[in-house]
Amino acid sequence: MKLQKMFNMVLACLLIISLATPTHATEVNNFTLQSVSTSLVTPYASNSFTVNISAKTELSADSSFSLSAGDKVTIQASYSPTSASVDFGLEDSSGTYYYFRATGGSINKTMEVPENGSYTLKIRNNSNTSVKVTGFVKY
Repeated sequence: MKLQKMFNMVLACLLIISLATPTHATEVNNFTLQSVSTSLVTPYASNSFTVNISAKTELSADSSFSLSAGDKVTIQASYSPTSASVDFGLEDSSGTYYYFRATGGSINKTMEVPENGSYTLKIRNNSNTSVKVTGFVKY
């Protein structure tokens, strides 16, 4: 019993000491908000694709993306047969097609968008055989 009373007394003393210890908090009054220029923020997205394109036909992506003049878009892809001639590019909302012609089975090109607008990835198979294309577009 004496041991338990002594233990209870020690716990009570610790409780009293902990309640008597002061705490400190400080309010910050000189907080300054800083604005960030939107030109420093670079949006980035990447979409991959794997498609089969019949001979002498073209294929457009299901969705388009909004870009600003000067934005850069990179298209990286490989295709087979490697002897095929394939155009890779972007089509704007007015139907203008900006493209690179690829030969040798692959492409890794970056283009700068000329004006603000909505753009769609478009691939055109110029060959007499069907082509399988795999790659991605970064914007």
